[in-house]
Amino acid sequence: MNQMGRAAGPLPSVSGRRSPVPILQVATGFWASQALLTAVDLKVFTVLFGGPKTAPEIAQETGADPMGMEALLDANCALGFLHRNGDRYRNDEVSNAYLVEGSPGSYVDLVRFMRDPLFGIWQGLGDTVRRGAPPLPPDAVDGVDLALARAFHNGAYALMMRLAEILDIEFSTYSRLLDVGSHTGAGALCLARRYPQLQATLFDRSIFRDLAEEFIRSTKLEDRVHFESGYPDEGKPGGEYDLVLLSHYLSQRSRPDLPKVLEAVTLSLRKGGMLLVTEFILEDSKAEPREAALFRLNALASYGPRFAEALTRSELYSLLEKAGFKDVDMVGLPMFGITAITACKA
Repeated sequence: MNQMGRAAGPLPSVSGRRSPVPILQVATGFWASQALLTAVDLKVFTVLFGGPKTAPEIAQETGADPMGMEALLDANCALGFLHRNGDRYRNDEVSNAYLVEGSPGSYVDLVRFMRDPLFGIWQGLGDTVRRGAPPLPPDAVDGVDLALARAFHNGAYALMMRLAEILDIEFSTYSRLLDVGSHTGAGALCLARRYPQLQATLFDRSIFRDLAEEFIRSTKLEDRVHFESGYPDEGKPGGEYDLVLLSHYLSQRSRPDLPKVLEAVTLSLRKGGMLLVTEFILEDSKAEPREAALFRLNALASYGPRFAEALTRSELYSLLEKAGFKDVDMVGLPMFGITAITACKA
């Protein structure tokens, strides 16, 4: 505080250096994430879904210390996830929409995945960068992939819902859809619910069958969506599909794998059929969008350097043309740095 009792802003040093605040904001970023993750763990947002409550009431329902709960609640007010009126707290609209246990479209599983196992995996990032070796033993990767698939399902479903509204695509003209390597088929399930003429095949490794079929049953689409086991890189040559979805699959493959993946997609489509990719794609600077640059680091932290080579827009454009696609279009989405790419088989 200065002599007038007001908080002074960050001051430059005598040498004219800039404020260190940006460094401190990033270095303390885990304060905010832990405030949110802990509130989700304690089911605070679920408790408040029924209406405003006091800190002692919430503490009693969650089995927590009242003073500790008040500090946690106020921190989430500062982050915008809660609001306080007097001694009563209520959920923000975004918290009611995405942070309530069991609600449609809930991100609770995704938020929990960020802590366990992902936070622990990221703690080994230094060793991964130094040694250049995958951080997880081979027998642990499938378990992490299954947890990730369940955690990201609702988010991937919501993304496709928005995508269908944003992109000028006549999905109603397609009847046969192939969803490659998306684990749960969230995008295909979303489109199949919206467009009753669509018949969809989810094509992925057999370890994802039970999980994918669970989501197919939950959406009551067993008559039009089915899971088929196989190696996604190989596609379904000769399938004559109208539309192929690649939802965050390219970022799961190493760069040398991409030409054969895209060639297999080409062979799976009918002439004039469409490919729709949703992915974290970098600009040529490799530092934008911010989320895509950090997602690349996430691939490194999770799977090792083999899967961390940057994929830029111009490089993907070239790969698609070489694979036999035309009319390539890339649209940056207002959704966490994700890009949508459409292309037609020549």
